[in-house]
Amino acid sequence: MPNLLRPKMTVDVEAAVSLIGNRARADILHNLSRLGPSTVGRLHSALDISRPSLNRHLDVLSKAGLVQTDPPAGLRHGKNVVYAIHRTRVRELVQAYAAFIEGA
Repeated sequence: MPNLLRPKMTVDVEAAVSLIGNRARADILHNLSRLGPSTVGRLHSALDISRPSLNRHLDVLSKAGLVQTDPPAGLRHGKNVVYAIHRTRVRELVQAYAAFIEGA
């Protein structure tokens, strides 16, 4: 069985493929963009995804800088967390991905 070659990609292109290329994460980002800053409960009601899965995806998106939280991680202490899309970072990844696809 042949080994699949991995194309040489920048860190941002790799991030775009793994983060934005995931259907659930793309849907989460879409809904955060549409709804504006939201709690997990508000997002959960807009998405067809289990709450534990939503929490895992939000954690990944937050650690990658595509989603910001208020209050920030480590300062929550039982408070409701509000998630917001980090539009600048999302655009950076999308542009890096588009440049890779276009051969730039």
